[in-house]
Amino acid sequence: MKRSIGKRIVLVFSITLVLTILASAALGFSSAYSAELEQNRTVGRSAAYITSEMLNTIGLDLITDPQNKPAYDMARMQLRTICQSLSLAYLYVYTVDADEVRHYVMTVASDDELDELVREGLGLGSTSREPMREQERIALEGRESNDSFILNNRFGKTSVWITPYRAPSGKTAALIGADVSVDVSNQAIAKQFLVRVLPMSASLIVAFLILYFLLRRRLIRPLHAVAERMKQFDPSTESAPLSIRSQDEIQQIADAFETMSGDIRTYIGNIETITAQRQYERAQLDVARRIQYGMVPASFHDCKDGVDVCGLMRPAKEVGGDFYDCFPRPDGQYCALIADVSGKGIAGALFMALTKNLVRERIMRFDDPAEALNSVNDDLCAQNPEGMFVTLFAMLIDPRTGTVRCANAGHNPPVLLKRGAAAYLKPKPGIALGLFPDADIETETLTLAPGEGVLLYTDGVTEAVSTEKTFYGTERLLRLSQTFGGADSRAAVKAVEESVDAFFAGCEQFDDITVVAAYYTGADGRTALALTLDAFEPVKREILSECEGSANAKKIVLACEEAFVNVVRYANATEADYRVRRDGDLLTVELRDNGVRFDPFSETLKEDDEFLSMDEGGLGIRFIRNLAETASWNYVGGRNVLTLVFRIR
Repeated sequence: MKRSIGKRIVLVFSITLVLTILASAALGFSSAYSAELEQNRTVGRSAAYITSEMLNTIGLDLITDPQNKPAYDMARMQLRTICQSLSLAYLYVYTVDADEVRHYVMTVASDDELDELVREGLGLGSTSREPMREQERIALEGRESNDSFILNNRFGKTSVWITPYRAPSGKTAALIGADVSVDVSNQAIAKQFLVRVLPMSASLIVAFLILYFLLRRRLIRPLHAVAERMKQFDPSTESAPLSIRSQDEIQQIADAFETMSGDIRTYIGNIETITAQRQYERAQLDVARRIQYGMVPASFHDCKDGVDVCGLMRPAKEVGGDFYDCFPRPDGQYCALIADVSGKGIAGALFMALTKNLVRERIMRFDDPAEALNSVNDDLCAQNPEGMFVTLFAMLIDPRTGTVRCANAGHNPPVLLKRGAAAYLKPKPGIALGLFPDADIETETLTLAPGEGVLLYTDGVTEAVSTEKTFYGTERLLRLSQTFGGADSRAAVKAVEESVDAFFAGCEQFDDITVVAAYYTGADGRTALALTLDAFEPVKREILSECEGSANAKKIVLACEEAFVNVVRYANATEADYRVRRDGDLLTVELRDNGVRFDPFSETLKEDDEFLSMDEGGLGIRFIRNLAETASWNYVGGRNVLTLVFRIR
């Protein structure tokens, strides 16, 4: 029974689209709900913090004194201002006696009409005997609860956050309640959900439709044409070439079929001549293979300061068209490159040797990899009578900073390797070397954090074919790359080799398999940082990776980002670096700079500072100290060293 690949694609696309939209909707709702919950928690704590400052300034004793009405009215006015500025439904202060009876000090509401009601019903002297909540018991013990509870009464349905108020003596003197309207939160969640999910769903539908029509035009129809020609093949007659000009794998299949047809006719016409020629070629290829292995080793490993590199080359035939090269430059930078020559056999081996020597010589001469490849391209175009070409990817790694400068001459996109994650890099592809003068290959730059690396490969990996006639594919390679552990280049290369071998077990190796893995291991565990606000991104990635989805991850990132922003804006530094280390449930982030000597913790912030009139940077320092388990500063070797320790869980 024949099965249509077009129908399969439609079915797979439809199922994938529906599942993707459902998953996006679920993730969108979960993300919106979590964001709103975190927002409400932050607002509740901010309200409690500001209210505590106000109570400290005026004094709880004066506020609760029935004879001191001016102090009470002033405190209530300030409390309502806080309530309205933070968009809370209600904000109130109360005490709890030994019999668990609530004694309200004052209650305010953002709405004017509701404020009059709570002023009369829950003002000074009002009491409530409703059963105590778990969150209130926790607050009475002087601890802060991360959870809220829902309160539904005559004043409306709200989400209540309870925070202890500690008197200057440190004792819990009262409780502060911040109520957020449930209706308002639900509206915010719904709005965020729609904003996130609807555009994504529409984009997915359009993308799937475009992809399906492209596949139908570029894949299904050409495959049908190739299949029909194969059915009609007759070795005794010549046939017109297939009219496929797709410049992709389909055309490779068509070209391979045409080549196969010609080879079959040639073999049938003169078997003895072919046999003799093949014996001669085999002898020549064996010599070429030994020479090639002398130039490109089957395996290679190098581990220097800051760089760990491993390479593997396994030709499909006696002589391969792939090659790689790994070597240090005199300036300390380390070069890693990989290439795939268009031809095979003796011609491919000769062209490979020429290209390899040219590339190494130019990269040692030129500081810019694109300039080196453009120079190689000019030479190849000038001495390439057979019209051969080579795709090549080259990169220079600075082991002092993790900076990678790379240039791509029509090669496969490399894989960026992180801790437990991977993604394809997409540098400008350029054109293959040897095709046209003025290749205009460009250099692109990225920065690796310690433990991150780059995986280079040829299409012998992604186009390996299994017994089911399926390609290994880029997605399978990406999934495999996500399982790599630490910065171990040999383990990464071995994992790729074993995975590909297992995939096409029972089949002949179709193409050369070449893999290079290069990791940046870091200089003394520290990584240099540019003194720009967007340079914090690699620090953020490393912190999130170490925190492994902890609920405290965002707070840790915010605190560290605040510290880095202060360095960029106020330190007058020209150099900075960082180091992230994890020890059990503790995460240590160390930030160094060569700016003005400054101890951010030498003076405590005044308790009577108004919330909105704090000195620039002062609020950030207090924010960091509140979030960090410990925070310390030292001045070592002409550098400010800020060490922050956080509890991950």
